[in-house]
Amino acid sequence: MKIEKKIWLSLIASVLFAVIFSIWIFRQDTVRNELPFDNTTSLKTTSFKTDGAKTESVILSDEFHTQKAILFQTTHTNAEVWLDGKLIYQYGNETHTPKFMKSPGSCWHIVDIPANSDAKKLTVKIIPVYQGYYGNPAHLFLGTRGDCILKILSQSLGILIVSCGVLFLGFLSLVLYIAVIRKKQEDFSEETSKIFLNLGIFSLLIALWSLKQCGFLQFLVPDGRTLYFIDFFTFYLFPVPFNFLLYDICKSKFRKGALFLSVSYLINMGAAVLLQCMGIVDIFLILPITHLIMLVNAAYTIGLIHYEAKQLGNELARKFRYPMYLIMYFALSELLVYYIRRFQQTSVFLPLGTLLFILMLIWIQVSQYYEQCIQKQKLIYFQKLANIDMLTEAMNRNAYENMIRYLDEQELELHTTGVVLLDLDNLKEINDNFGHEKGDEALKLCYQCIRQAFPSEQNCFRIGGDEFAYIFHKDEKELIADKIHKLELLLNEKDQDLSYSLSVSSGYAYYQPDTDMDFKDIVRRSDTMLYREKRRKKISHSASSHPMLSSGKQSRAQGITDELITQEKKYQHISPTELCGIIDLLSPSTDDYLYFIDFRTDFYYIAPQSLERFCVPQNAFYNVMETHRDFVYAEDYPLLTAEFHDLLTTNRCIHNMEYRWLDLNGNPVWINCRGYLVRDDYQKPLYMVGCINEIGEKQKADNISGLFGENGLIEYLKTQETPLENGFLLRLGIDNFKSINEKFGWDYGDYILRKTAECISHCISGEQQVYKLSSDEFIIVDITSDDKQTAVHLYNKIRKNINQFIKKNHYTAIFTISGGILPFYNLLESEYDEMMKRTDFSLNTAKKRGRNRYYIFNEQDYQRFLHLKDISDVLHAAVIHDFRGFSVALQPLVKAGCRQPFGAETLMRFSSGQFGTISPAEFIPILEESGLIIPAGRWIIREALQACKKLRETIPDFQVSINISQIQIEKSDVIQDISAELENAKLPPEALIVELTESALLEDNSNARHFLKELKKAGIRLALDDFGTGYSNFHYLNELRPDIIKIDRSFTAKAIKDAKEYDLLKRFCTMIHRLNIKICIEGVETEDEWEKIRLMDPDYSQGYLWGKPCSFDELLQKGLRV
Repeated sequence: MKIEKKIWLSLIASVLFAVIFSIWIFRQDTVRNELPFDNTTSLKTTSFKTDGAKTESVILSDEFHTQKAILFQTTHTNAEVWLDGKLIYQYGNETHTPKFMKSPGSCWHIVDIPANSDAKKLTVKIIPVYQGYYGNPAHLFLGTRGDCILKILSQSLGILIVSCGVLFLGFLSLVLYIAVIRKKQEDFSEETSKIFLNLGIFSLLIALWSLKQCGFLQFLVPDGRTLYFIDFFTFYLFPVPFNFLLYDICKSKFRKGALFLSVSYLINMGAAVLLQCMGIVDIFLILPITHLIMLVNAAYTIGLIHYEAKQLGNELARKFRYPMYLIMYFALSELLVYYIRRFQQTSVFLPLGTLLFILMLIWIQVSQYYEQCIQKQKLIYFQKLANIDMLTEAMNRNAYENMIRYLDEQELELHTTGVVLLDLDNLKEINDNFGHEKGDEALKLCYQCIRQAFPSEQNCFRIGGDEFAYIFHKDEKELIADKIHKLELLLNEKDQDLSYSLSVSSGYAYYQPDTDMDFKDIVRRSDTMLYREKRRKKISHSASSHPMLSSGKQSRAQGITDELITQEKKYQHISPTELCGIIDLLSPSTDDYLYFIDFRTDFYYIAPQSLERFCVPQNAFYNVMETHRDFVYAEDYPLLTAEFHDLLTTNRCIHNMEYRWLDLNGNPVWINCRGYLVRDDYQKPLYMVGCINEIGEKQKADNISGLFGENGLIEYLKTQETPLENGFLLRLGIDNFKSINEKFGWDYGDYILRKTAECISHCISGEQQVYKLSSDEFIIVDITSDDKQTAVHLYNKIRKNINQFIKKNHYTAIFTISGGILPFYNLLESEYDEMMKRTDFSLNTAKKRGRNRYYIFNEQDYQRFLHLKDISDVLHAAVIHDFRGFSVALQPLVKAGCRQPFGAETLMRFSSGQFGTISPAEFIPILEESGLIIPAGRWIIREALQACKKLRETIPDFQVSINISQIQIEKSDVIQDISAELENAKLPPEALIVELTESALLEDNSNARHFLKELKKAGIRLALDDFGTGYSNFHYLNELRPDIIKIDRSFTAKAIKDAKEYDLLKRFCTMIHRLNIKICIEGVETEDEWEKIRLMDPDYSQGYLWGKPCSFDELLQKGLRV
């Protein structure tokens, strides 16, 4: 048990002991001295009426020989006190009183009686100001002035205590409101803060009213007429904040009645004061009208709260239902007692009910806040656990990814950031040789040393099994090398006491504006530096352990690369003149063409014999890439420039590319160009040296897989009799092969291709042939089988064999394979190109349907594919011919409350002479897949805003909404396109609503985040389209913060037909409104549907009921009549 709970329990036990012990002492004591609280005595008087006044007369006793005081109370009457015919006190007949002020109010009177007044006659006259109304009975009390004051307090002690409690709670509510507003607590919604404000004002007004009723306020404000107006003003005003409170709690359209009632109270008060001042009628006499409004208010409150809680399922109304019932009960009881007492005296009901009401409301709100705080603390705790590596107690990969997202969003932070990557050396060997406990120990010791060398704990991360990262900023930039050296010293100290070697490899990089677009670019350069250091250590270790290592265990290319890596520092200082001399020396002894590129001076040098084979202008020249345009085949030149851009902007060191040069006759010749890029200590490119060898036509055999290539396939098919009726072609492709090359390198990719070829070769029969196609694809030919299930069985067998290889390879690289099956009986002709097109279609279809599966060729699917391709060609022609065939349709958007159009959604339409009108569901995906959506998107933005500009001449605040594709966000600067067209149309940002689907924004990329950020900055509203068909998660709503959510027609149709779906959608709308997001419900087609939908309280609506998509002119005519 926590210490706080123990102290509380001890305190409660001590209080109980004190109470019980005091009661026991009280019962044991027999002598009690009671101190009376009330020392006044009641005077027996003679009552009679004379001249319309009520008189109380008494002959004073001997007690009045000394100075005494008498006490009595009046209610809306004047009063006079006479002593032996001499007027000694009067109230209500002051000459300076305003004429319109008839009633002097209700108050207590303490009248001092002079000494030696015994045996004198005392007369108290109660003079009515309203005919026949004498107020409460006049009881006279005798005592000292102090006794009289105590009498007043004791008379209404209960009301006084309750009123003070109400006053305290009112101040407490206002303090809570101020605290919420100042701290901007996310745990409290805006409605909750308003509840505290209205509750506080309501409490203060009730407290003032009840303090006046109990007489306490008279000690602070001794003027009866002022108290009179305080009484009535507080009475008229306290229902107003109560109705505001009711309005904030409720959500249905009926809550507007609370505002009308508030206005009626204010009008009633204004009219009463005006009539009083004009002398027409006194406020006191028109109180029944106010009481009638209050009765209506009570009935309305009970009915509305019950409806909200029971029918609509309003959670807030459900929580506040019983407090509301309670205060209504007490308020009606107060009113009833007031009438029973004939307007003479109020009771404790209203202040007591208010006290209980406020206590319950504050308890509900505070307990809800407490629960939210507890949940928030738990969330923070779990988030902390989610961000901490349990073994080393470093920040984990999740925290690292969060930091990356933050840096990518904060450009200024990114520009002053760098990263150190650290890799614990030989962790696998430690685990294998000394056990996993020692491996865990090594990781812990490594992190302890990292923490000592890099003090900022929040910036140290364990990002993998043996990998750590440290993110540093500008002020640490010059210290990183020293800190890494310090880390090495710390590890060496630890290493002396261990049975294994403890060391790390490191790489670091700092943001470079010319090369780094995001944080991953910095990491990539750091990773390259880390890789090189690990490679150096591995080579030096191998050389020291195996001085006679056979060259056969390492490829020639890898050996050269390793040599360059280990000796790179020495090669940094070779001059261009020396390199040119080396090339001239070696060129006569090789058929390859050695070359050298100096990136510092943009200089190129190639072996002189190249001039005898290729149309190279000269073997030494400047302006490297521009000059290459003269002798590189035109189609390959963009690929070459892209390769060099990637080489220079990343930290790659190996260049290996096949492309075509032009020979002396201008004919293309295939070459293989390889090279190694030498960099300085800061990873800046210095020069590249390499060789070019001529590979001529594409080879018949593939050197990597050992299989015949496509030329072998062509020759085999030429030997077969045509047409081919039996058998099949099975085209196989490795899924996501590019990611394997990127993650593990090209050498490992080649290894995977070899092993895949082996797996395929082991599965085929003697009658089947396998060939290697380009990249990661293989094709199997079977001309004997007449059953397509043979192809299916073969595919499954190959896939199983590959899975076994992955398992044997310890899941180093996990990949899948897809297959396209083409039975020969599906071929109408045996043309080779046609066969390859169909196998390519089959393989791509398998990949599109999810990968790791097969697809059997289907002629209908293929014709559909060709049909879509034809449409794509037509769309391309339309785009380049000024969007011929494209048109804009506008569908009205209607405000739900007034059924008037405020805008329209812009929809793209297309028709052609060849295909007629094409459905958007058909041509929009083609535009997106081909990238034509970018120019088409710019066109529709321009057309929509120009239409909006014209419509605003008729409907001033008209708005248009435009659908934006994910492709536009990722591959174009669409926000700049929108801003430019808004400026051209001279329209404000409020004229445009951008519609996107959930999936377009929830992809984890910086483009989407940048788009959202710029959209908000530009003041353009965001609508989440087709909500309910994608992620539909409230967590995502909190991330995206849209202004409008459009409920898809599929949701609407289900809700209209199914009561459960309707209730679900209604609750969903309520929750969306709590997030201060507006709702547009799509697909409303009939008045009956609208009658059901409008009960959900949508802000906007769209559907055929309001208008079908139409042209600009049609909308201009129809829109004004909707």
